[in-house]
Amino acid sequence: MKLNLIILLFTYFLWADSMNMQLIGHLGFEQETSDITGFEQNGREFAVIGLLDAAAFVDITDPSNPFETGRIPGSYSIWRDLKYWNEHVYIGTEANDGIKVVDVSDLDNPVLVNTITDVDNSHNIHVYEGYLYIVGADVHDIWIYDLSNPANPEFIGAWDEDYIHDLDVYQDKAYAMGIYTSTAYIIDVSDKSNPQTIVSWSYSGMAHDCAVTPDEQILVTADEMEGGHLKIWDISDYSNIFEISSFQINSSHSIHNIYYKNEIIFGSWYADGTRALNISDPYNPVEVGYYDTSDIEGVYVGNWGTYPYLPSGLIISSDTETGLYILEFGISINHTPITDMPADGDPINVEAVIQSFSSELSSVLLNYKNYFSEDWTVIEMDNCQFAVDGFCGEIPAQSDGSHIQYFIEAENLDGQLSFSPIGGQDNPYTFNVGELPIVYQDNIESSAGWTIGESGDDATSGIWEWADPNGVYEGNILSQPEDDHSDFGQYCFVTGNSVSDNAGFDDVDGGVTSLLSPVYELGDWEEIILNFWYWYSNNLGDNPGSDHFVVEYRGAEHMPFHLLFDTTNSTNGWENVTFYLSSLDTDLDQIQFRFSASDYYYDVIKLAKNADEVIKCFATTGSGSHVLLIRT
Repeated sequence: MKLNLIILLFTYFLWADSMNMQLIGHLGFEQETSDITGFEQNGREFAVIGLLDAAAFVDITDPSNPFETGRIPGSYSIWRDLKYWNEHVYIGTEANDGIKVVDVSDLDNPVLVNTITDVDNSHNIHVYEGYLYIVGADVHDIWIYDLSNPANPEFIGAWDEDYIHDLDVYQDKAYAMGIYTSTAYIIDVSDKSNPQTIVSWSYSGMAHDCAVTPDEQILVTADEMEGGHLKIWDISDYSNIFEISSFQINSSHSIHNIYYKNEIIFGSWYADGTRALNISDPYNPVEVGYYDTSDIEGVYVGNWGTYPYLPSGLIISSDTETGLYILEFGISINHTPITDMPADGDPINVEAVIQSFSSELSSVLLNYKNYFSEDWTVIEMDNCQFAVDGFCGEIPAQSDGSHIQYFIEAENLDGQLSFSPIGGQDNPYTFNVGELPIVYQDNIESSAGWTIGESGDDATSGIWEWADPNGVYEGNILSQPEDDHSDFGQYCFVTGNSVSDNAGFDDVDGGVTSLLSPVYELGDWEEIILNFWYWYSNNLGDNPGSDHFVVEYRGAEHMPFHLLFDTTNSTNGWENVTFYLSSLDTDLDQIQFRFSASDYYYDVIKLAKNADEVIKCFATTGSGSHVLLIRT
């Protein structure tokens, strides 16, 4: 490992309840809620939210003082879906109520004017450009109605190939999700009397909802299940559709519904609240805001639905247990962290794309310091031309052996404040200038001193081994790299290195496999840094996102291990993390690490190891989880 620095895992920062989203208003209903929609009419904005026995209409024109204007009662059901078109609101439910048609031309007096009885119950409805689509009903998998007369919808066509749970419609295509077969469909609906499937593909998960980008090159899907998360697909070539990235918050939770607006995916993530994900670079989705509406743990609790399309920019969300939330999306900071660099005497340029979604930015500041300095230096960042909404700042040239910490903060005229990374000075980015003293460095070009396996290991495959890693592909996705991360190395520790036509072959199955490092003498240093790279693939195979890669430490052999790092998040490439040893609870004269990959819930996980600079780095690959260790 390297010397003269510290060890801290940035992904373990304790998040607050919100980031870049503020609560503006709230309204409870003394009963559970389900889905939500919104609309603007005559200069007023409304939320319509499903209740157990009704749909409630709420005036949110003054978002800090929402109030009900009426309810349309219905049979008892935990599910109601609602959509607006041309002064009418359509209400579907899993109760046998048909589709209710509500006239809202008088905003203070919503009136039920019709009921579509062709279907008795439904799971979801969707409205696009004057047409109503009903899914999750019997007889037809997709029902299509013409809303030229919005009070009297006319049935004009149907599609029947698979049970559809939800869908998005754009231009002349329906993007439909078959949850029970986990199949995504792209359907030509230019002739709504005779819709035709263009292409479909199945994947591991439970295809629940989707959103397409306006150029129709990218489809984003959401899997509703424990461990369910967001996937991003390249659909530019229908003969070669493939997943390019994914995003997960908590492997014990689930995503629900998602919506696309201005390069942002807004989603209801059940127990994790309302989240905003920037997908301007679809290969690298970045979370730019969230508001957690619930402190309840579970899979299907908390934020059921969200709606981001109100002209005011407000976001409205429904929490199953606690009602309506009116949110304001504040500032997003998109920044690629600076990596280690030589001490060449040049200033260090810091760039970020910063957007405010409610008012103009009032200040953008770059804060930096050398690790051992007590004071932060603050520099104002200015607009620059590298990107739209680009800001630049400069850290002066630093001497050889410097360990720099920095963070960016931005504030807008509404007083909203945002940091990158989350937590600001309590969780800064770091990079090294020049060479730091190295206490120990292992490139893993030898397995000497390392121990594979220990008492209690029970994995049936994917056991750690020292090898030259073989590349593993799942479709077009490289889930295990062909090379380690070392500039001049070849070997690393891998959890299963055999390959076959089955991408999940020799991944970790049925339990845990462990790898123990040598015991490292730390010496008498004020600060020591542990730094490693890892590649982890946990977004493929059955029940994606459910397996764990764990790093633990102890002060000596035969002592108990303590948790250092636990992740279920896939990296889609080599990723670097840094830990400061001074942050550990115990003063250590020596240290040993244990790297574990497990598959207790499902039969998919893999690990591999490779070295790059200090101790080791990890990566996972395959149709489950694979991990590689590399010197850092």
